[in-house]
Amino acid sequence: MDRTPRQRIADLLTLAPMTTQQIAAVVKMSERQVEDHLGHIMKTVARDRSSRFVLHPSECKDCDFVFRDRHRITRPSRCPQCRSELLTDPRYSVVPSALQEN
Repeated sequence: MDRTPRQRIADLLTLAPMTTQQIAAVVKMSERQVEDHLGHIMKTVARDRSSRFVLHPSECKDCDFVFRDRHRITRPSRCPQCRSELLTDPRYSVVPSALQEN
C-alpha cells in the first residue's frame, strides 16, 4: 500500500533533521505544502507519547542569535537583534520520547 505524502514526510523526519527545502525535494512538492503537512504532523506526534516533534531553530549567520522561543514552522524573515536576513533554515525531526535533544 502506498504511503500518503504526510506519512512519507513523517518517515523522513525520523531519519534525520531536515529543512522544508530538503523535504520538498524528496517528496516532490512545494515548500508551502510541506509546511502545511508539518503543522499536521506536529499535532499527530503530540498525541503519540512514544515520539516527539523537534524544531531545531533558525540562527542568524551574522550575530549567532538563536530563535529559541519561536514555535512557528516557517522561517523567520530577519534577526531581531541585528536585523540581518542571513538566517539558517529551521530543521525538523521526529525522535523517540526517551531521547533528549538540545
